[in-house]
Amino acid sequence: MSTSRSSTERGRRLYDRAVPTHRSTGPRPRKALGQHFLRDSGVLADIVDAVEMPAGGVVVEIGAGTGQLTAALAATGHELVAIEIEPRLVRHLGQTFSDSPNVTIVMGDARLIDYAGLVPAGRPFVAVGNLPYFAANPIIRHLLEGVPQPQSAVVMVQREVAREVTAPVGKSSLLSLGVQVYADAELLFDVGPEAFDPPPAVYSSVVRLRVRTTPLVPPAEIPAFFDFVSRAFRNPRKQLHNALTRETSLTADEAERSLRDARIDGSRRAETLSIDEWRSLLGAAQAAKEAV
Repeated sequence: MSTSRSSTERGRRLYDRAVPTHRSTGPRPRKALGQHFLRDSGVLADIVDAVEMPAGGVVVEIGAGTGQLTAALAATGHELVAIEIEPRLVRHLGQTFSDSPNVTIVMGDARLIDYAGLVPAGRPFVAVGNLPYFAANPIIRHLLEGVPQPQSAVVMVQREVAREVTAPVGKSSLLSLGVQVYADAELLFDVGPEAFDPPPAVYSSVVRLRVRTTPLVPPAEIPAFFDFVSRAFRNPRKQLHNALTRETSLTADEAERSLRDARIDGSRRAETLSIDEWRSLLGAAQAAKEAV
């Protein structure tokens, strides 16, 4: 599967379409669980079209729901593992795809599931899914931090989350940095509420994450890196020299020395720093503490 149209073309076509093409079949969505089942066949086709399938790979679908996206993915002929957390939907999917030899239905929580148990050793995989709004962040984090990692992921999330995930340097957040360490994030297209049953109160967006062969932060440094960055982001509107003094173990003098040694203006805010600048600042901060 490969992209045959630009993301701009896809986005424009989706915005121009006002009427969904069909309703969801199978069990009804449960409001208490925040379920919104994707029902627009055009959006489904665009998601499938955006998947970059490696040779000999496996597709892992996250949150199969009533199976509309599952069916579209299965039709490509690729081996498909569909994850669903709700038992009634798992039963429905099992019945629906009982005659599809390339489809395996698995009940599990995508925030916790062991992908090594789903994908045969040595086989590459890609992840696809219409993610529940409330669980999107931990699902993405588990995907990117786990072993094995997907080669890429095409996921639908709330539009505001998509904008945050794909934010450029200068408008970073803890979420965008967490994604960018592991993957290159690309905003593909927006999806209106009419594409879902029932329509949510917000717009959604589809994002593609191409996972890096090597993360931008060496694995041994990642725990310290995210601990340091998350502390600095606790007050994202504060200038860095104040945020470091208030939220980390650095004294005012140590924070000033760290910023100077990392060649970073202390009046900047956390959102303006690149990953390389955060790494330089962390190294300088560690050196400042060791010098005491």
